[in-house]
Amino acid sequence: MAVKYFFLLVNTGRILVLAVLVMSACTEAPDSAPVIAPDSALESESRGDRLVRGENYAAAIDSYRHAIAYRAESPEVLRKLADAYAQNEQVSVAVATYEKAIALKPDYAKARTELALLLNRIDRRDEAFLQLEQAVKDRPDYAWAHLVLGLLHFKEGRYPEAVTAYERAIGAVPEYGEAWFNLGEVQRKQNDDIAAEKAYRQAVAADSTAARFRDGLGGVFYRRRDYAAAVAEFRRAVELDSLFAQSHFNLGNALLRSGHKEEGRRHIAIYKELDEEENLIESMKTTLLTRPDDAATYHDLAVLYGQRGQYAQARVRYLQALARDSTFAPAYHNLGNIYLRQGQMAAAVQLFQRALWADSTYALSHLALGNSLMLRKEFTRAIAHFQQGLRHDPDNAKLRRNLALAQEIAAGGG
Repeated sequence: MAVKYFFLLVNTGRILVLAVLVMSACTEAPDSAPVIAPDSALESESRGDRLVRGENYAAAIDSYRHAIAYRAESPEVLRKLADAYAQNEQVSVAVATYEKAIALKPDYAKARTELALLLNRIDRRDEAFLQLEQAVKDRPDYAWAHLVLGLLHFKEGRYPEAVTAYERAIGAVPEYGEAWFNLGEVQRKQNDDIAAEKAYRQAVAADSTAARFRDGLGGVFYRRRDYAAAVAEFRRAVELDSLFAQSHFNLGNALLRSGHKEEGRRHIAIYKELDEEENLIESMKTTLLTRPDDAATYHDLAVLYGQRGQYAQARVRYLQALARDSTFAPAYHNLGNIYLRQGQMAAAVQLFQRALWADSTYALSHLALGNSLMLRKEFTRAIAHFQQGLRHDPDNAKLRRNLALAQEIAAGGG
């Protein structure tokens, strides 16, 4: 298997540190890793855990595989590996790895629930139900399994079964906000607004920062034509999550109903833009199910996340693009821009340099490096990058303007 190098920015508290990691090319059928010592196996597992927390799933996969080379009978490590595969869009091998973990530990409710979610995602819903039913049988107190079972029942229109599942989740964890919210959703579908309001209020009490919970409560008020109360809840939802398209739609309608035409139309327009973006995101995610090694799709998804200001999600997708193609210059460059925006100059510069290593003709990285060097007052080096960029993109006005400024400063005119 070919070895590739890429840059990972590891989150340590509030400080982002640039590290260079070695990563194997992605594959649906992992090669066998060498047997390693027990201490090294534990270290590999811990390293995999850290990489997952940093959302660097491809590198985490390598670490877990190293751990499993020695601890092949560990269902816990196999579950972690399966989750990393799933997060890295390697669906078929993720399913197979979950099945191995469950074969070693048949009452592994967490593995069964995660597998059920994955099976549902690839439209193997009957199998997903079987996994969840076994999970709640093995662990009647496992609230998450009940919640997911309720979600699947709800999706299939089996509302009484969904209510039962959500109530069991709440019975196991009384302040389970997600379960209360979903209970409210199904009760509203059944036109029981009194029960729905109670459920939504319980959800908000459990987590007052969840935009969806506020939106659900606002929906009850809207149905009662209490538009002032609905506006208050929808507005709070939008404040909590400005990218939540449905809340903009609901707020816009409530404002229109209460006579605030201009503001209402503005939120409807925002909804249309956000809804289009969300549909595009879902379309790209669907594409990745069938083309998990398509670096361009990861890159395009990252660009869209970046345009929406969702920089954490964009970073993950850029890293996934680079895991598939270590010569993808735009992904290095755009990842560098994210860290430049966050004030991580050294990390950004190294990524711009990495982009030029992948493609020395990439003019945008010459521009970015030149700008960074200007800030460091390294005008001679900045001039060289601006000039190289212009050789490859002679009509770039920013390169030409910044070159002239750098030359003026270097000549003592600044």
